[in-house]
Amino acid sequence: MIRYLIASLITLTSLNAVANDFSLEPDTKPAPVMAVTVDYIPAAEDMYGITFAPRHYDRDYADWGYYIGYAQSKKEDVYVEPPGEAYTQDSLWRFGISYTLTGDLSLYGGATAYITEYSSTTNIVPYVVGAEPVWETEKGTTWGGEIGIRYVIGKHLILGAGYNSATESAVFSIGYSM
Repeated sequence: MIRYLIASLITLTSLNAVANDFSLEPDTKPAPVMAVTVDYIPAAEDMYGITFAPRHYDRDYADWGYYIGYAQSKKEDVYVEPPGEAYTQDSLWRFGISYTLTGDLSLYGGATAYITEYSSTTNIVPYVVGAEPVWETEKGTTWGGEIGIRYVIGKHLILGAGYNSATESAVFSIGYSM
């Protein structure tokens, strides 16, 4: 008999333990956050770029975000037999997702496309007044991935560091979140 009394007491007390009902509370949506960072990638040729990283506006997915970035190196002259000319230039596209671990720390990861370009002249200039040499361009794309962390210092300053497998180098970022 005592067993049945304890079982019914536990049943009655557990009926009051229901999930919180948020339907009566006003919707508290996360504040829209957009981060803009300036990036430095010390690859074969130093590259500088910019990244845009908005955070998701949906209440159910407030910890998730995404990013897209682009970086480019300076044109680097390459020696070829005169009167020829040549240069190389690297660029990097970065895109992926991010996840906020705490209010200040987030992880990011995604895909990258590392593009190397080699342009040169054929050393042949047409015998026409004002003619320019003919440029030939070879492009190669290396696909890879990247992973890193971003940390918010204070209210708006963002510092980031990561690793990019396409360039086999680090990615350093500093920026502003608004």
